[in-house]
Amino acid sequence: MSDITLDEAPAEPLLPMPVGRCVVTCLGAVAVLGLLGGLLWHVLTVPPAYTIGDDRGAIITERGLSQVFAMDIWYIIISMVLALPLGAVCWWLFRRLGWPGVLLALFAGLVAAVICWQFGRLLGPNGFAERVSQASPGDRVPMDLSLDAPLLVLVWPAMVGVPILVASIVELVRGRRG
Repeated sequence: MSDITLDEAPAEPLLPMPVGRCVVTCLGAVAVLGLLGGLLWHVLTVPPAYTIGDDRGAIITERGLSQVFAMDIWYIIISMVLALPLGAVCWWLFRRLGWPGVLLALFAGLVAAVICWQFGRLLGPNGFAERVSQASPGDRVPMDLSLDAPLLVLVWPAMVGVPILVASIVELVRGRRG
């Protein structure tokens, strides 16, 4: 009888490191990028201000109304920039998992989006109603830092998918050539 030998290479592990380290790495990237996004959103955004009139009514200018949309635009820009490295980290961690890895990456993007949004709101300004009630005529009271359209948190997962899509295509093309 002859011995049978297999020339198969050992299977690559599904994760590049132990599961615990993958989870910590992913959560760390989500937290750092989400908090950084919230801080940048707070620093770069100038919330519009209402002017308190003699009749104690709050008045906002047309320019102020445009600044309401600027808060959303800054959130989108920050999301687009910071979600890309998060997508790259998720690709590196989860690329061998297949479609479940993509779902994990999209979820990571959603969590980072909510962290960014809520941390920015926490940094403020906030408490608009209370500040308006305490204001005197002629005072300018800035609005709370908030998203006019909360669905904008979906920009993060969408942008997390970009590096994953590009890397998947590159890997597919390389596989067909080789």
